[in-house]
Amino acid sequence: MDTQFYKVIRVICEYLEGLFFGFCIVTLLALLVYAFLKKEELKTFINYSILVAKNLAIFYFVVYTISHITYYISKEFYIFSGRATGPYAWAYWMMLLRPIVFCSLLQLFWNKKIVSKMRYVALIISLVLIMLLCSGVILEKFIIITTSYHRDYSPSDYSFNSNIILSIILYVFKFGILFNALVFVSWVIGKESKFK
Repeated sequence: MDTQFYKVIRVICEYLEGLFFGFCIVTLLALLVYAFLKKEELKTFINYSILVAKNLAIFYFVVYTISHITYYISKEFYIFSGRATGPYAWAYWMMLLRPIVFCSLLQLFWNKKIVSKMRYVALIISLVLIMLLCSGVILEKFIIITTSYHRDYSPSDYSFNSNIILSIILYVFKFGILFNALVFVSWVIGKESKFK
């Protein structure tokens, strides 16, 4: 689908997924350090990062829903509709339902009993991280590669991309920094509102 609106929506969705990935990595590291040091500042950081993530999840769900409505009313939908009913339909449906599941998991943080227990926080964040690692991009590559082999389309280049490790490190670093900046801004706004 080549409409400009759909491309913008997909870029926003991918960017938000990166922020969720940064949330999981940064918050799990903060939980690990908190388990050893028991610093109150770390607990404040964890609470603010949870606040940012659960609100971002609502925004992401709305954007994701808009992207799929745009996709399903397009004229090119019939080209990809075979994936939903073909031999690899399980991967297609997993790819579609994955964002709904991890947004729902993040909405569990509205419950104060869950947020107060750090083991529940770590469990939910770990589940969200696992869902993100099985991202739509990875599942989409699986669907494309397996259906291509299934239909006997073979790529001409099987060479290994040596920059993949650097790309992964830069991906984690980039979205970790961006999420930390977002948490810091929400902390500053929260501090400002306490003074007024």
